[in-house]
Amino acid sequence: MLKKTIIQLTLAILLPFGPVFSQEKPVADYAPLYESGENKKSLEIIEKKLSGFYSKRVEDKRVPTGFITTRDIVKEIDLRELFRNRKARGFFIEDNSEIFNLHLYAGRNYYKLSKYDISLNHYIQSLRFKLIEYNKDDIVYYEISQVYKKTNQFNAYVNSLETAYTLNPGKNEYSLELGKALYNTSQKKKSAFHLERYIKSADDFPPEIYLMLGNLNEDLGRYLETEKYYAEYLKKKPEDGHIQFALGHIAYLRTGNYQLAETCLNRALQRLPEAEIFRRSKSYEYKGDMAMNNLEFVEAASYYLETIKYQEMIESDIKQKREKIDELKNKINALKSFLLKEQDFDKYDEYETLLEELGKREIILKQRQNEFNKFNSGRIRWNIADSFERVEKLEEAMKYYRMAISFDYNSNDAREKITKIMLKIKRGY
Repeated sequence: MLKKTIIQLTLAILLPFGPVFSQEKPVADYAPLYESGENKKSLEIIEKKLSGFYSKRVEDKRVPTGFITTRDIVKEIDLRELFRNRKARGFFIEDNSEIFNLHLYAGRNYYKLSKYDISLNHYIQSLRFKLIEYNKDDIVYYEISQVYKKTNQFNAYVNSLETAYTLNPGKNEYSLELGKALYNTSQKKKSAFHLERYIKSADDFPPEIYLMLGNLNEDLGRYLETEKYYAEYLKKKPEDGHIQFALGHIAYLRTGNYQLAETCLNRALQRLPEAEIFRRSKSYEYKGDMAMNNLEFVEAASYYLETIKYQEMIESDIKQKREKIDELKNKINALKSFLLKEQDFDKYDEYETLLEELGKREIILKQRQNEFNKFNSGRIRWNIADSFERVEKLEEAMKYYRMAISFDYNSNDAREKITKIMLKIKRGY
């Protein structure tokens, strides 16, 4: 009896593996249930069919060692050798459309039920029963990417999405999603590639895609491309004062397109809110710089003087913030003195609240000071003085050279300028 068991087992191992199911596409009674949102009922059918399939699937299962006889050592060695020499199957098992669809719809149903780990397992298992076809099976990888996205596995999400794109490059939505996904990463070139590819083939899309491409190209130092995409965005959204300023900034500082820069800066000044002090001030500063470069000194001085008005607003705001901080510090010190003498928990609560408020106010003040440092206050005053000197407004020129000294900008040169102007005024020529 034992010998017969060994022979049967050996034959089972040596026989070629035959297909378990027909390759004809099955009638998927679970699919309509999935489509109608009855996910649990759909899963009941799927799991029953999968259970039936795997219960008959014995070819990959190891025979329990208890069946191996110890009476005939030669036979035992032969059986073990057979197991040892069997090549493990790779990821792909067989092309079986029924099992592929069962796992695929199981993954879809579990995804709808927010059971993402189980969903992912079924999606991956479905690929073991399918020879991947281009322009067809990209949807599976796309759906897998969405599972990874839900579980915040960013790299896996992008990798799966890129596989979907590789399988079906004609589907532009993949490029759009990849471009957006990579936008805030270090892979800016790839993001720009996909977004550019998308807009070349899409009939209609939100103008924000142009804006994203402008930002990406600016980060990559491609300023002509930046200029192009910002301009395309502004054709659709001309009321966006912030991007009017951004394009003016690029046109002036990066591409040297003064005509475009002046047009955009003028539009920015019309559209930016009055509270947008930094950009409004910079707009006048750039206009002043361009006027000086064009030897239009009267216009340059007038633009720079507008810039100073905004600088003075910031200075006034900084002064007020410092005064508030000083008041708060005095109040905190008074409370601290009281608490050193008395144990008053209510007052201690107040003391901690004031300390927290002080910290917040000091951070805001520091941010404001950093903002003010970007105004190039000394350089602006030097340029005003230079412009006035060139048009023979000598008293005004000396006034602004002195201001430049107060900001420690070209102090030695400014003193020499003042001395020469004073001699010139004294001589009368």
